[in-house]
Amino acid sequence: MTQLFRYILLSLLFLAACTDSPQQADPNFTPQFRIQTYQPTNSPVVLVDEAHHNFLTIDGRFAPFKQVLRSDGFSVKANTTPFTGTQLAKADILVIANALDKDRSDWQPPYELALTQQEVDQVVFWVKHGGALLLIADHAPFPAVIDNLAKAFGVIFTNGHVSAYTFKRSTHSLAVHAITSGRSDEDKTTETPIFMQPVPDASITQIKTFGGSAFQPPEQATSLLTLGTGTVSHEPTIPFQISADSRTISTSGWSQGAVLEYGKGRVAVFAEGMMFSSQLDTKTGQTYGLRSQGAEQNEQFMLNVMHWLAVD
Repeated sequence: MTQLFRYILLSLLFLAACTDSPQQADPNFTPQFRIQTYQPTNSPVVLVDEAHHNFLTIDGRFAPFKQVLRSDGFSVKANTTPFTGTQLAKADILVIANALDKDRSDWQPPYELALTQQEVDQVVFWVKHGGALLLIADHAPFPAVIDNLAKAFGVIFTNGHVSAYTFKRSTHSLAVHAITSGRSDEDKTTETPIFMQPVPDASITQIKTFGGSAFQPPEQATSLLTLGTGTVSHEPTIPFQISADSRTISTSGWSQGAVLEYGKGRVAVFAEGMMFSSQLDTKTGQTYGLRSQGAEQNEQFMLNVMHWLAVD
């Protein structure tokens, strides 16, 4: 099977994942059993953006993300208004997952920016002064519509489609970091934070993604998920419509997941959303994401990322 033909088949899967009917949150998803990290007295507030026509919402395709976080004691709430300093002050962690420029019924260009420059400035200021941001921009056109926010943190996205990829510690595509070891060795506070307490099963050796895009992180960032030799991004003019004439760029050495400290705050950027959810194809009964073969550690990895973001 040629690489192009394989991508055409993958594009059909992506297209199914981005329609309103076949791909839905897995109604049978249950978080893994764990000892709850946070209690009501110290629960970090996670504000998940739903004010920008987001494709992933906590009562929709991103419901398993909410379930996992709540099972660990996080407080998860939806954000339904444009970003302001007052709104952001209510959160410890802001999640922006697959924002869109409008309520789309198709993927036809052109694409506008999802966030105003004023909103971008508010988010950057908030992070710089201690906020924490999880930014997810999946396959095209999601990177294009959050370009101004990504570039504000020095992140340069492709706007195309990459194939599913398995990142492994053994191949050095999965970085050695506090997140993958399961504890924050970077925190220097006198009290031992919750995230530094040893958790036997918190170490990560393998992560699976399910397509998405790719990006070049800024120099000061750490790429947790680094794509290997031979990986490419197909960038058709219209998303999913991949052909022999579609622009293709190498993504070898590019990232699908990176973290950085920014001022007093922290940022985590990922180029794929299903890795943090569980979705059901209602036509085939097939599930993708957190319960997929090869993604057995994705759920713990997601929590490790959120714990790292929650550290003051």
